Amino acid sequence: MLTLLKLVTDMDIILECLHETYGMEGGLVLSGKNIHATMIFPFVKMLEDQCENISAEEIHKRLWELYLRNAEKDNFIRAASLFLEPYHTGDGDKKQSIETE
Repeated sequence: MLTLLKLVTDMDIILECLHETYGMEGGLVLSGKNIHATMIFPFVKMLEDQCENISAEEIHKRLWELYLRNAEKDNFIRAASLFLEPYHTGDGDKKQSIETE
């Protein structure tokens, strides 16, 4: 029997995870480490998948600046959501289908 599951990724949840990851790996960013080699990149990539006309690198650059100014979680999430709003695809949360047996 084949079952189709839908995964929904909420932008606020991704931003909350990114906030925690910035807290853990911020030192790597400050030292110039490429974000592709950190746990930051998968979260930024998930945000890019929900946006149009902005790259993962630009998302990271802007969100990192916001994090440095708004390190408190709720403030960061609010500021990041406002920044991403014009780029968000607007068709709700992205859904990904997974087939299981």
